[in-house]
Amino acid sequence: MSTMRLRHALPTMLLVGAALVSGCAGSDSEPKADGKPTNSRPAARPLPSTGLPHLPDGIVKPGTALPVGNGAWTVTLQDFEPLPAGAVPGVPAGSNAYTARVTVANQRPQVATAPRTAVTARYGALGRTAAEATESSTTSAKDEPQQVPPHGSVDRDVKVVLPDQTRGLPVTLTVEATQEGLAAPELLFFEGALPGAAASPDTQAPQGAPAGQSVTPLGQWNENVRVGKVTVSGKGASRTGSLELSVVNRSGDPMPGLGTTLRILTGQDLHLAATVRPVYGYRDAAIAPYRTATQTASFRAPEAAVGGPVTVEAVDAGGSRITFEGTLG
Repeated sequence: MSTMRLRHALPTMLLVGAALVSGCAGSDSEPKADGKPTNSRPAARPLPSTGLPHLPDGIVKPGTALPVGNGAWTVTLQDFEPLPAGAVPGVPAGSNAYTARVTVANQRPQVATAPRTAVTARYGALGRTAAEATESSTTSAKDEPQQVPPHGSVDRDVKVVLPDQTRGLPVTLTVEATQEGLAAPELLFFEGALPGAAASPDTQAPQGAPAGQSVTPLGQWNENVRVGKVTVSGKGASRTGSLELSVVNRSGDPMPGLGTTLRILTGQDLHLAATVRPVYGYRDAAIAPYRTATQTASFRAPEAAVGGPVTVEAVDAGGSRITFEGTLG
């Protein structure tokens, strides 16, 4: 079996985050001036349990073969397994490396080009995104289209790095399978549990979060959106702020992604410090039915603003917004 790698290899030990974008006027991520907030989805209702083995329609257990291309292919993803210490370089203390195998099988009686696959792993009730581990010896290699014999298959191994406290938690995997000649991927969702026993109870996703406030404190939910408290690291002009964006999918259909841009304004005069769009690497991976996705965003924190008030506007794709307030650091 040959091994398929991601089309877009991510940097070694990728810290999931967002690319910093200038907050200058004329940005295509600026919100509309008016309009009723559409970040709020249909009326909030309790989410199905993330406990296994009960899964909502649209999500299957690892090891299940799912069809792609009207049955021309099947994609199977196995459970994550821990890797031995040292197998992946640069794993920080308090974290472990895991691997899962993706198998793409040709169901036709002729040679064909395998679909490309990209995998996003989200763990726990909040769906925090796992960092992908990429070996430095292979980061510069380029994927070539893989030819698969009739009724043959190809494998690739996905490697991620997760904190120790994620043991035993559910992990939801979004597989984007893109066939040759097509731009849009087909979305497949698998969910299993990470090996080991959970060290502590998992943080629960919102079961009916408050909605309709004009301003929401950082760290709290406004319906299906939450912006976490801002933390600051570094010194002087090189200080970096980071925060989490969480979005709940309360429907039985996949959501295209978090689809949210954050405008970060500091001080009483609401100086626009940064505009960031939290995504996983280069893409905004879809959110599985009845699941939550959480992404970390980083930005340059103005030294003079640290310790003062910060306002964060969560702007959806339609331009409407939800406002969060707190302290910078």
